Amino acid sequence: MEYNKNDIANYIGMQIYKIRKKNKLSREQFAEKTDLSPNYIYEMEKGKSIPGCIALINICNAFNIAPSAILGKYLNINVNTASELINSNFEILSNYDKNLVIDVINFLADRSK
Repeated sequence: MEYNKNDIANYIGMQIYKIRKKNKLSREQFAEKTDLSPNYIYEMEKGKSIPGCIALINICNAFNIAPSAILGKYLNINVNTASELINSNFEILSNYDKNLVIDVINFLADRSK
């Protein structure tokens, strides 16, 4: 399967932009959190640059997300499993909501036995 480099750059840039906005960070704050330069972040978000491995690792580690959150539709296998989605969003929940999710999972698991 062939991919257009510009399409990939734009897609990845949009995912990085969404992560930054979801966390309500300026480019400077995002840069500080990821150990990347604000200019590099701008270039990625605009689709003018594709992050290298180290930049991708820094972003994923800084926001506790899997690489598939950024690369998603360009991966050959569907790595957006339910457990990955739950894990990437679990940390932002309140303690009440975390306990609610755990209770629901336990309820469903017990019902399946």
